[in-house]
Amino acid sequence: MSRFVNLFSEIGKLNTVMLHRPGIEVEQLIPEYLERMLSEDTPHVPTAAKEHDYFADVIRKSGANVLYLRDLFLDVIKIEQAKHEFIEDYLIVGEAQSEYLKQAIREYLLSKTDEEFFECIMRGIRKKDIEVKPSSCLALVIQDDYPFFIDPVSSLYFTRDISICIGNGMIVSSMSMPFRKREPLLMRYIYKYHPFFREDDTPLWYDYNLGYSVEGGDLLVLSDKVIAVGYSQRTSIGAIENIANNILRNGYEKILVFNLPKIRRFMHLDVLCTMIDHDKFIVSPHVAKGDFDMYEITLQKSGLLRASLVTKSMRDAFKRALGLRAIDFIQVGGDDYIDSTREHWNMGSNSLTVAPGEIITYSRNDITNSLLVKHGIKLHTIPDSELSRGRGGPRCMSMPINRDNLK
Repeated sequence: MSRFVNLFSEIGKLNTVMLHRPGIEVEQLIPEYLERMLSEDTPHVPTAAKEHDYFADVIRKSGANVLYLRDLFLDVIKIEQAKHEFIEDYLIVGEAQSEYLKQAIREYLLSKTDEEFFECIMRGIRKKDIEVKPSSCLALVIQDDYPFFIDPVSSLYFTRDISICIGNGMIVSSMSMPFRKREPLLMRYIYKYHPFFREDDTPLWYDYNLGYSVEGGDLLVLSDKVIAVGYSQRTSIGAIENIANNILRNGYEKILVFNLPKIRRFMHLDVLCTMIDHDKFIVSPHVAKGDFDMYEITLQKSGLLRASLVTKSMRDAFKRALGLRAIDFIQVGGDDYIDSTREHWNMGSNSLTVAPGEIITYSRNDITNSLLVKHGIKLHTIPDSELSRGRGGPRCMSMPINRDNLK
């Protein structure tokens, strides 16, 4: 019987993917609070939405089914129990500041239609939305210009970050930054209540309730035996060990861990490296030069994990993991420092593979795209003037659920 969740590689033909179309939540970005909101710009949302629609159409034309997070979540909150449970978790994760305020927000959300409810979660709970007596709410008595009681989910269109499928199971992320803490909650309820996952009996390899931070952009499914993980600014050792304990007992044999600099420019492994064919990777100059220490986690006969330093080069480690004689590293921006730095910043290495040797990538990275064509890669470029302002690429914006197994 075919499984709904089936993802044993980065490159098998893409069959099903989940997206989120940017909307009202992105319009909540405020210039003076961009650092707090983990953004560096304020995209023009109508243009970003059109670019995202183009992206989705390219995926469909490749033969894949596109699911939208919005539709899945609306299916879930039709279940009364799910809606009430979600509200209680949302108030906790959103850090509503008092019982009085929680009750006011609870009543506000329950007064909405399902579509309005979803929109409220997207754009956050503004102070002006809630009818409370100022003298009865310390959060209003204390002067604070920040307009939200609970933040919007402005980065939600990067669906890869909030969850990732591995094998026949799923990880629901635990975000490292406070501003993004509410995003995986939507995915947790989709996983818990939606028939796509319930009827598939999808195992959960990691749940955000465990508390150790992990984000989907730090995980690459190299094969049906090997996973690569970035130990980064956003993904912790505790999460990596928890994931290893689960997947190494369920068919996987090895996890390669890359010790990345704990800074925003290297926030996720997929900003530095993307697998695009059986033997080809787009890589940043830092990966090409082997600037990072690498470790290997396996499972001992005793049932304990074994972690060890990998002394081989990154290229050799990938060759060994994939059982190949050679690996082709295609460097973002080529050999020129300025070109490679610029195109790395513009997500030149962050592409979505829809079939072996066939990828979707941003149109803006001319040098990288030219190199990819020379290396035999079939490109589908998408417009990106506004999407790229969010500092994520096509891989970040997609959560593959089902791919063909590789032969």
